[in-house]
Amino acid sequence: MANARTDAIIDAWKSKAGLTLSAEEEQKLKAWFAGAAERIQTRREGGKKLFVELTAAVESNDSAKADELLKKLREGFRQLSEGREKALDEFDNILSADQRARIVVAAVKQAKESGRPVEHIIDQLFSESNESQ
Repeated sequence: MANARTDAIIDAWKSKAGLTLSAEEEQKLKAWFAGAAERIQTRREGGKKLFVELTAAVESNDSAKADELLKKLREGFRQLSEGREKALDEFDNILSADQRARIVVAAVKQAKESGRPVEHIIDQLFSESNESQ
């Protein structure tokens, strides 16, 4: 994730959520964003590759390969859930409960205003652009 994007997110949290951060918290938060975005990008690339392989297996009527790939896909979903939990644990260790609550309230308000689920708003934080994915 580009530093400018991370800065923009943090600035938005400061203005919209009334978030205050120490210099150390801001540095840790930026490092957290960079790490989380990199892990998500790696998973997305792996998922795209898997989907291409699955499409090929379906088109060639290779049921055994399709079954193998579907198991990998399911394992990928498990890892994604575990990764999200780990990221949330890391996030919790950076910010206080008050700071996190302010961010959540702002995210829910943004979701309501945009008509999108909160999960979409959160996932979009790690996207390279603001485009829907």
